[in-house]
Amino acid sequence: MTELHTAVFCDFDGTISRRDVGYNLFRHFSKGKNDELIPNWKAGRLSTRDCLLQEAAMARATEEEVYRFLEQFELNPGFVEFVRLCQASSVDLFVVSDGLDFYIRHLLEHNNLEHLPVIANRGKLENGGITVEFTHHNRTCRRCGNCKGERIQEYRNGKSQKTRVVFVGDGYSDTCATAEADLIFAKKDLEQYCLINDIVFYKYDDFFDVARKMMELGYLRNG
Repeated sequence: MTELHTAVFCDFDGTISRRDVGYNLFRHFSKGKNDELIPNWKAGRLSTRDCLLQEAAMARATEEEVYRFLEQFELNPGFVEFVRLCQASSVDLFVVSDGLDFYIRHLLEHNNLEHLPVIANRGKLENGGITVEFTHHNRTCRRCGNCKGERIQEYRNGKSQKTRVVFVGDGYSDTCATAEADLIFAKKDLEQYCLINDIVFYKYDDFFDVARKMMELGYLRNG
């Protein structure tokens, strides 16, 4: 009998990171102007692509100022240990985000996790500001910049063996992933979305909770 392969897709902002880095970055360097966009984005009247482009246009900062600002952010408890458990259990682990790659890679590198694959929108610091490029093509999704559900589909399609997918998230940008994942860990806005839509999920506070439940279910080996 062929062993079932496991893959984990983790959101970054507010999931891997303690706080939402992208939101706080744009809020700080736009002097709070980006807050005007959030209600329309949450209501679905503004796509993530349009929201990010408008936020980027509002933000003015040098590369040095941005990286100095990023020094305040930390990863959530248990994530470094969770990465080690996934490696020991031959579980694929992907960071999937509708945010920007440069701050994700910077914070992962700061925690010696630069080896993790990152699937995100591209952000560039140039000409005293931030520019955004959408390098991942969404076939059907019009809400997301980088649709996490479609990225999971692409991963499954590229595997020759049957794969079970775990998704860990916390926000509105994670909702598309719930239709594609076999096991969902949710908190905050994603938890509310799952409750409203009768989607089965496990609540978590940190990655120690995620690891514990995955070991209970046989998705991870203990040690």
